[in-house]
Amino acid sequence: MLIESGDIDCLRMATICYRENKLIQHPSELNDNELYRISYLSGKQLFMNIFDEVPLKRAGDKWQHKKLLETIETYADHFEYKDPGIHIQRDLVMATMKDFRKLRINYLKDSPLKKDKELNIKTDYYPVEVLRYAPLNQTDLQLIYKLPSLLVRISQLYYIEQLRYLLATNIQSYSV
Repeated sequence: MLIESGDIDCLRMATICYRENKLIQHPSELNDNELYRISYLSGKQLFMNIFDEVPLKRAGDKWQHKKLLETIETYADHFEYKDPGIHIQRDLVMATMKDFRKLRINYLKDSPLKKDKELNIKTDYYPVEVLRYAPLNQTDLQLIYKLPSLLVRISQLYYIEQLRYLLATNIQSYSV
């Protein structure tokens, strides 16, 4: 978010503000480093795209889950029912998404990435027409998420240094 001189990267900030909640138009726009929101979900839940881990499905493929209505035959029918104002192209490949989980910060243990791989996190398919960009990408969000922890640690180190200085200047050593 900063450029090499230490100033704020205004172009990057403008890009982030411009693309927030922008709809995805085509599967080629999907990226492993970005975060996405689902247009009909009201929560702040974020999703990340997964490539090459599961077989691809198209929006025109047969709906394989419990049907809410008899008119739902394909994935596209289901998502058009969920968000009536949207038209889904049935020939496009759907995005394979999983929940984006914030890092658990514990600097004394191994990397949290190992734990995520061990967990069997459920993946879902979404047509690209229901996806929107989240305000930040994965890297930026993780940096912002780590910031409070780092600030707390820096303030702790500052207080420890003050205590060390007070003890060093106020305790008189006695020789035996």
